[in-house]
Order: sequence, then C-alpha cells, then structure tokens
Amino acid sequence: MKVILLLLNLLGGLGVFLLGIKMMSEGLQKAAGTKLRSIISKATTNRFAATLSGIAATSIVQSSSATTVMVVGFTSAGLLTLSQALGVIFGANIGTTTTAWFISLLGFKVNITMFALPMIGLGFFSQFIQKWPFARRIGEAMLGFGLLFLGLDLIKNSIPDIQNSSAVLAWITKFKPHNIFMLLGVVGVGTILTICLQSSSAVMALTITCAAKGLIDYPTAAALVLGENIGTTITANIAAIGASKMAKRAALGHLLFNLIGVSWAIIFFNQLLKVVAYIVPGVTEGTSSEVLLTSIPYHLAAFHTIFNVINTCVMLIFIKQFEKLIMFIMPLKKNEEDHGDLIYLKAGITSTPELSLEAASKEADRMAELVEIILSKIMHALKTTSPKLFTRVLQEVNTYEHNSDILEYKINAFLQNLAHEQLSRNMIGEVLQIFDLTNYLEKMADHGNNIAKLLKKAKEGKVFSAKDLENLELICVSTKLIVHEARETILAENLNKAIVMKKALEREAKLNELRYNLREQKGLRDYNSKQVKSPLSLTLYSDILTGFEKIGDYALNVIETTLGIREEKFLSLLNSKAHTQGNQNGRTK
Repeated sequence: MKVILLLLNLLGGLGVFLLGIKMMSEGLQKAAGTKLRSIISKATTNRFAATLSGIAATSIVQSSSATTVMVVGFTSAGLLTLSQALGVIFGANIGTTTTAWFISLLGFKVNITMFALPMIGLGFFSQFIQKWPFARRIGEAMLGFGLLFLGLDLIKNSIPDIQNSSAVLAWITKFKPHNIFMLLGVVGVGTILTICLQSSSAVMALTITCAAKGLIDYPTAAALVLGENIGTTITANIAAIGASKMAKRAALGHLLFNLIGVSWAIIFFNQLLKVVAYIVPGVTEGTSSEVLLTSIPYHLAAFHTIFNVINTCVMLIFIKQFEKLIMFIMPLKKNEEDHGDLIYLKAGITSTPELSLEAASKEADRMAELVEIILSKIMHALKTTSPKLFTRVLQEVNTYEHNSDILEYKINAFLQNLAHEQLSRNMIGEVLQIFDLTNYLEKMADHGNNIAKLLKKAKEGKVFSAKDLENLELICVSTKLIVHEARETILAENLNKAIVMKKALEREAKLNELRYNLREQKGLRDYNSKQVKSPLSLTLYSDILTGFEKIGDYALNVIETTLGIREEKFLSLLNSKAHTQGNQNGRTK
C-alpha cells in the first residue's frame, strides 16, 4: 500500500511539474508573440546564426520541444531550409540545458515554497487584468514557473531517503553503468522515460532529484541524461506526422543528431565525465549533503550542457554532410506535396494567437497561389492543340479547385477554434479578415473551375475560332495580373494603401473594359462572318469573359480586405482631397 501511495504522490508531483512547464512555455510564447518568429527568422543568415536563434528561442520558452515543433512547422511551410532548421535544432539542444541549471541552482539549496507559492499567487490573479494582455501572459508564465518548482518540491518529498538502507543501496548498485552493456541499458531507461513523459525537463528533474536523494549515483544519472537526449526527439517526430517531407527531414535530423551525439558520448563516457569534473569544482562521491544537494546537481547540469555544446560544435562543422545524409535516407520525390492540406497550421507551430494568425494568413496566401495556378492552367489549355493535354490540364484545374475548398474549410475550422481564445479586439478583427479572405479566394477558384468547364464544352462543340482563343488568353493574362497583385497584399507589411488601392481600381476597371470590348468584338466578328455561327459560341464566350471579370472583382475584394479600406470610402477620400486641393488653389490665385 505504501508503495502505491508513493508512486501516486510521485506521479502527482510530476503532473504539477509538467503542468508548470506547459503553462510557463505557453505564457512566454504568448508574451514573446511575433518576436519569437523574428528570433527564429534570424536563422536564415547562416548556420551559426541559426544555432544562436535556437538557443535564444529555447531559453525564452524554456522548452526545446516547443522550439523543435515550431521548426518543423516553419520547415514544412518553406520558411526555413533544412540546413537552417538543423542549426536551430542544434541550438535548441543547448538552450534546453538552462532548465537543469535552474533546478540545480534553486531546487535544493533554498526553500522552494518561499518563492514558488508567491509566484503562483501573483501569476494567477494577474489573469484578471483585462487592460494589459502582456501582464496576463507574463502572469501565466509566472504561474507556470511557480507550479514547476512546486512540482519539483513534491517530487523531492515523494522520493524516500534510502541512504541508511543498505539492502536498497546494494540492489541499486547492480544498475550502475560498470560496462558498455549496463551503460546502454541505463541510456535506454532514460530514453523510455522521456518518451513516456514527453518532457526531457521532467525526466531531468526526476534524475537530479533521485541523485540528490542518493537513490542513484552520478555516473548513472549522467547515463540517464544521455537517454533523455534521445527520448526528447519523439515530440518533433510526432509533430512531423502528416506534415511535408521537408518537415519530416527536419524531425529526422533532430533524431539523428542526438543519436550520433549519444553514440560518441557512450564510447567516451568516462572521458566525458573527467572533462566535466575538470571544469566543475567539487566531488561527486559520498553521501554528505554538500555532495548530494550541491555537487552532483551542478555536475549533472554541466554534463548536460557540455555534452550538447561539444555535439553541436562538431555537427556544425559537418552540417552539409549531415544534410546530405538526411536527404539520402529520406529523398524528396516530385509532386509529393499535397496542395489541399494545411502546412503552416498542421505541423502544430504554436498555440500563441499572434503566431497562429500569422500562420493562418500564410495558409490564405497558399489559397491565392492555387488561384494563380488555376489561371496558369487555363492559359495552358487555351494554347494547347493536343486533346489529351487539354483534358489533363482541365482535370488539374478541377483538382486545384477541390484543394482550395478543403483549405478554406480547414482554415475556417482552425479560426473558429481560435476565436474561443482570449483575443484582443484587433486580433478578432484579424480573424474576421482571414475569414473574408478565404471566402473570396475560394470563390475565385470556383470561377476558375467554371471557366475550365465552359472551355471543355466549347472544345467539344468546336465553337471558338483562333481569334477567340487568343482574346480569351489576353483577358486571362490581365486577370492573373490583378490576382497576383491581390496575393502580394496578403502578407505584405507597411504598404502605401493609397497607391496600392488606386492601382488595383485602375487594373480592375481596365479588366471590366476589356471584357466589354472583347464581347462586342466577338459579336461583330460573328455577325460579319460568312460562316454560320452557333448561338452557343457567343454564350460560352460571354460566360467565360464574365468568369474572368468575376475573379477580378473578388481579387479587388481581397485587396480591400487586406488594406482595410473599401472602394467607396477610398473614392470619397480622393474626392475630398481633390476638393480641398481645389479650394487651396483658388485661395492662392
């Protein structure tokens, strides 16, 4: 009964510790907001900048899992190359060692509850501050930080003191890494524990606590730390399930990086322990409180850091070769990506609303890309003389339109879930904006598919002349230009709204005029033609022109939505400015 109660208390302490890590990480992510994305974006410079970005991001959120999952998402989305992603992952492994230092420095030398409980109190009641979102998020991080150390205290108190139990000590000594086989066994235990708990920080806390209680000695604890480095890679690999091949490569790189590192550390295990002993003062043998509560925790934290620093420095030198190894193991095939699936959101980039909205905007940009692809396919269909190629291209248009429908549904489902979070008024406006964008873009894809169906009907009836196809290609080019301009506004920042809006209105007006002129010219051509023309010819031609014109209308709606200004309001502002300028000129005269 006592054993069951001990295990339940230990599980409870671990639960509080894991909850604290989760809340602290999420609070810090929310407080950092888009700055976290900016930190990781620095990885685009070079491998060393990527590593520093990984260290900084992980030190901020106190979770290597959160950083590696974001890296998987960014790689899947094409924001990071594989080499850059690997650099960030290398840095994340160093950044995560700060947790062990927190535990070693504060967890055993001071009364944890002296600062844990006040932080929990301050953090909890800060959640009621409505006017300052930043204070609420910092409060959430404080609450998580307090729970983390409270959980550590519960773990520490749950593990019994066995220093005076010779029988238990004799049993434990059997599991010391005396030889390579025992060492591999202990590393395996650390790996399994980390996979089960999904947190290397929790297993590290448990390891340090057990060592501080005299339950395990320093070499055994160090071997468990090596196993934790393998087990922590499971989170990124789970996040990569169903993601793009590039994301899976990044997750594989994380696994291989830690496996290679642990492999050389096992071979040179005793030498690595000597390096740590040379750098960190104090002895690791004995049962005095100074050894158990101070020296061993410091040595374990240093072992964790030194191992990851050496591993990172070595792998950075051979990062190109390492990248080639990953690409050899997991080659990327052509046409493997699925345009109808989420990329930016599916890989679980983050729970931070700011970053989630940015990711949703990028998914909307992918919908705009699908519309551009559809128009390119239509242009290809207008040019080709091959019936087989014509049929295949129109089938591809239908596929891309179907993918657009799927993307709209998945993005909107995500936004509906996000709307239940505590969002500011500005963020609610952004959510509604993305709702509108996906609606307009889906309608644009629908019209593109309808045009493809009309072209197929015209092809079967052989009702279009070469001049008709040439003119349809002309309006398709014009439509694609305004769609491209609309897409550029979705992710752009600091746009000159007046210039962009004016250019868009001019482009859309020219498209409307072109549609009218082409229709009139078609009517005159058919009327003056000596050959008898089917009424279906003008009907299909007119419907196709209208389809292109409708796509242009929705493209203008996209621009209006992203700029936050409507055509009527913009024109009234222009008229007002013109009227004011005229009065000023009159007064000058």
